[in-house]
Amino acid sequence: MDYGYQLLRHVVIQVFGNLGPAARITLVLLAVPLVIVLVTNPGLLTGDSFLIDAETGQASFSVLGVWGLVLGLIAGLVCWLWAAVAWHRFVLLEEYPSGLFPNWRGSNIANYFGNAILIGLIMSGAGFGIAIVIGIIVAVLQSPAVAIALGVGLIFGLSWIATRIGLILPAAAIGETLGIGESWRATAPVSGQIVLPIIVIALASTILNQGIIAAFGTAIPIETPFGTQQQVTLSMVGVVLSIAVGWVQMLVNLALMTTLYGNLIEGRQLN
Repeated sequence: MDYGYQLLRHVVIQVFGNLGPAARITLVLLAVPLVIVLVTNPGLLTGDSFLIDAETGQASFSVLGVWGLVLGLIAGLVCWLWAAVAWHRFVLLEEYPSGLFPNWRGSNIANYFGNAILIGLIMSGAGFGIAIVIGIIVAVLQSPAVAIALGVGLIFGLSWIATRIGLILPAAAIGETLGIGESWRATAPVSGQIVLPIIVIALASTILNQGIIAAFGTAIPIETPFGTQQQVTLSMVGVVLSIAVGWVQMLVNLALMTTLYGNLIEGRQLN
């Protein structure tokens, strides 16, 4: 059986076979920043957080509480890191939360954050370099189709690089040390096969999100410093569905790195 298919199958089973524990581990944490934003900006629930000009029909979000959004952003980062570490540890160590929140692993979370920043820096450097090459090619060929194809290729290429060096994240989550080079070398034998799950996961999430926008989205004009922009707002059903898709996508992306770590570093078998 093709390794890429086995990998994708294992990831899907890992996530959808553990939705209950995953919800217990992550959902409360991920709800914290949302609660903070809504408590500090209650108008988001009533629609009072944006003003609509009666004459032009244009909306502006200038009355939003900035500090509440900043606090929610910080809480979101901390809670996402906490949830990611807890999910990795559940899969690799079968560690269940002992209360409402998963166990706090401060040193692991700090190392995870540091490794995530390292990956981000590498991705930024690689993306910048590749973007320059793409820009030159597009300038020479003057073809919109080529520009779109190369842009999509850039996104998938960066995802491929991130996956290959991303094994340092589950390693940090369980307190192990793994370098960028070690992760890259460990994934070398399956570097071609991991393209399949990367593409399928990205396409599935894109199709689902676009479907939600098409079914439950409404475009309204928003005044910005750069002029009038169309802002898509979702109905409550759309928001719930969008959050659910985002949550599952987070679990799947983390499960992909966790599965690769378990298989290639720890020698575990794929289902």
